Amino acid sequence: MRLTWRFWVGIASVLAGLVAPYLARAETKLTYFNGMWRGSGSDRNSPLESLQRTSCQTTIQADLRRMNSNTVCDGQAGLHKVIDFSITLDGNQFTGDLSQSTIVRGSAASASVLKGSVVGRKAEDTARFQVLFPGLVPSAIVNFKIHSPSSYSMHVTSLGLTLMDVIFNRTDQR
Repeated sequence: MRLTWRFWVGIASVLAGLVAPYLARAETKLTYFNGMWRGSGSDRNSPLESLQRTSCQTTIQADLRRMNSNTVCDGQAGLHKVIDFSITLDGNQFTGDLSQSTIVRGSAASASVLKGSVVGRKAEDTARFQVLFPGLVPSAIVNFKIHSPSSYSMHVTSLGLTLMDVIFNRTDQR
């Protein structure tokens, strides 16, 4: 039996139909994150401190171009951290602001507040951005990764060391 070019075109069409869904994954929209999330992992206030187990709760409100997030984390060794995050998306790039307030429960020290700007880029199921703080405070690199429709992770580094590594799970129904 002699195979014609039509046969090969037919085979190529079938293969393209099977492979295309994997190659043409839809990009995740900011609205994916709307709602309540709960997470656990490790956290510290600076690269000089020890990592501690932490539990976090996040509330996110987003539309197609803007996202506002409020995250509260409580560490087992007393670290209490509140992070407010606001970005605007333009294509695959985004800019915004971040404010972080930290205090160690049981300590006489007053709360530390950092305010910085955010610049980054998103891809299909990841986002990577840099938080730039004024003065001598080193910048932080944040990586978000979506693991499933109900789970994402956040990994934060500064000076090459992990500051925060938390996996979040959706707590509300979509």
